Amino acid sequence: MGTINPAYKDRVRYELYHNIEGTLIIDEPEGWDSDEKEYTRNKDYHGVIAKFSNNAKYIGNGADFINMIDDLYGVQADLKLTKFEKHPQTDVWVVVYSGYLDLSTKEIQDGKVSVKFNSGGLEQALKSRESENVEIDRLTTIDGKPLPELKTETMLLEGRRIFLKSTWEINDTARYEFMGVRSSDGNTRGMTTGVPFQLVNRSHEEVHSILPGSNASEGQGTAGMMFFAIAERQRNLRVMSDSFKFRPVVNESDWQWAFFKVSITTFYDGSSFIVKDRRVLFDSDANGGMWGVNQRNFEIAFDEMITLESGESASIEFFMKADLKNTSGSERFYLTIDNLGGKFTVEEDSFYEQTKSKFVLAHELAERLVAICTNQKDAVYSEFLGRTDIGYSINGPGALTGNTHGFWVRGFDKLPVPTVGPPEVVNLFKPLTTTFKDFMSSYAAVWNLGMGIETINRRERVRLESLSYFYNFNATIKLPNQIKNVKRSCAADYYYSSLEFGYMQGGEYEEAMGLDEYNAKSTFTTIINRVKNTYTQLSKYRADKYGQEFARRKPETLNNTEDTAYDDHIFINDLKKNPVEDFYRERKWQDDFMEAPSGIFSPETATNLRFSPINMFLRHAWVIASGMIKYPTDYIRYGSSTANSALKTKLIGGLQYSENGNIINSELPRPRFKPEWIEFEHICDFETMRQVEGSSVILGKTVQNFYGLVEFINEKNEIEKGFLFNLKPNGKGQWKLLTANR
Repeated sequence: MGTINPAYKDRVRYELYHNIEGTLIIDEPEGWDSDEKEYTRNKDYHGVIAKFSNNAKYIGNGADFINMIDDLYGVQADLKLTKFEKHPQTDVWVVVYSGYLDLSTKEIQDGKVSVKFNSGGLEQALKSRESENVEIDRLTTIDGKPLPELKTETMLLEGRRIFLKSTWEINDTARYEFMGVRSSDGNTRGMTTGVPFQLVNRSHEEVHSILPGSNASEGQGTAGMMFFAIAERQRNLRVMSDSFKFRPVVNESDWQWAFFKVSITTFYDGSSFIVKDRRVLFDSDANGGMWGVNQRNFEIAFDEMITLESGESASIEFFMKADLKNTSGSERFYLTIDNLGGKFTVEEDSFYEQTKSKFVLAHELAERLVAICTNQKDAVYSEFLGRTDIGYSINGPGALTGNTHGFWVRGFDKLPVPTVGPPEVVNLFKPLTTTFKDFMSSYAAVWNLGMGIETINRRERVRLESLSYFYNFNATIKLPNQIKNVKRSCAADYYYSSLEFGYMQGGEYEEAMGLDEYNAKSTFTTIINRVKNTYTQLSKYRADKYGQEFARRKPETLNNTEDTAYDDHIFINDLKKNPVEDFYRERKWQDDFMEAPSGIFSPETATNLRFSPINMFLRHAWVIASGMIKYPTDYIRYGSSTANSALKTKLIGGLQYSENGNIINSELPRPRFKPEWIEFEHICDFETMRQVEGSSVILGKTVQNFYGLVEFINEKNEIEKGFLFNLKPNGKGQWKLLTANR
């Protein structure tokens, strides 16, 4: 159906639009002047959303058009209603609002069609599906609409040096070991057994308890003897003890000579455990021979570096050997080692060669999720996440934030699909799966990002920006008259007694102690104790480099049938790009900080430092500061952490902060608002609403006016300002603002 243009009627007109059937200017609905309109700020995303509804009854050509759309396309049809009003001075038609008819509410009576009208559109579609888990590489939307191939990038993971420390000790159930050899013809006999140390702290994945009675021959060990088995790559281990106690007791003495040793022994040939080398820690011959050490208590210390190549293992073992007498009977040399005690540790400066991983940049991930949920392509605009290579004038502060998951980090991909081999050889890859809600909560936590829905040239789009964008400090709405019926009240929600920053996962690992990882969760307390209100910013996506590193060290090429605890976890990465390289690199401290971080292992390989809890806090500090204005000499005090709270960093141009430090309130940035509500009445005439619904160019950027300050004449006849939180323009005009901190 083509566009129909009947004569304009009075001061208001309505237009119906369907993407296939076209546009129709309809007869004036009954009850058009009873519509309800409201502007409200989203409490989670901070964008202002316009909501409209009415109970009008459509007649004539409007009723016919609605019935036709319903007959052809059913309740899922997108039937858009736009209301126009003439400008009071120029008589030019201007858009008042637009939204969508909900055909599931359609009723017909006496030839009149009643149908509920909602603001609907992009905001409603996104809200209804923001919690849906979706695979981001899918080729159709939730509604089956086609999508292009997912655009991915490649990043180089140079590797995080990780400090590993595993500990063993002798427990009360393994206080001795028995060893014995025998012969009836005077041969030389030897044997070994593992010292029965029990693993008490596992930092290396390859370490084990040494089993009691794990006897073996002189030249070949057994699996039960090994404290480390089996190395997948070269490992440089520091094995040490400050107090290992034992007492040799000779039980049989039919021998020509004998000796007893304690050694760190390495083995090769994988699970065959062929002896490669013995590093002797104690030798009976150096302590007076076997009779010289008999029934004596010894306490030794050792500190040895050993290198294991791929396929090699290590044990701490007792080794004895005897040349037995050649007599008529069966001769023997029996030895008991008792009074065992002490512990030993293995430390490693662990490193794994660099690898590459697929990832998705933040802007593309946001666009993908919005398209999957709403069927709208290219519906995201973000100068904060935008980049020059996709049409923005500059790269935004969060433009090079990458999103990957354990499978990509390990080198898995959906292609190629195995076509040869036994049936059990399958591709275990699973796509990166997330929700738009998790994306938003994670980026809100990490970057202090907010979201709004805006209409540009009558097309809606999602706007993602730093939270300060939604609290612009310029006056963009100016009310001409003095306000009436003023009510002021405490905005208690903006006083925070405690704070949480960081990540829902990270800091606890099966493979190693997480004592060095800094990107987990930290808590703080404030001076506020009259209200119990926690400011929580915890990301669903992970930023811990230990977790990502452990996943990386299980590459698909060596472990293609083994899963890890990180495979389906999403990791965010703080990246940079060299124009001459076709891949991205992780940011190091030199990119953002004035000096090397302290309090962590291997600061030269540390990444994601800007994503630490204290640096997250600094990006949110102006919001928290709103409740601290009157307490400049008090402190925000560190409470606890699941991470390495000893980390100290100093951003370029900033102060040095410790993850476990206290912060005086006077150091917080200036808050943009005070915790006070102002509610009042002010008429919303045509010009006022043009301001509310309009936009302003501020420093070259277009900003919706309802994100700026509302300037008004207060009850004392003074100029005051605040941020719009709610507006019901009908009737007397009801306003609710949060007081600006001027």
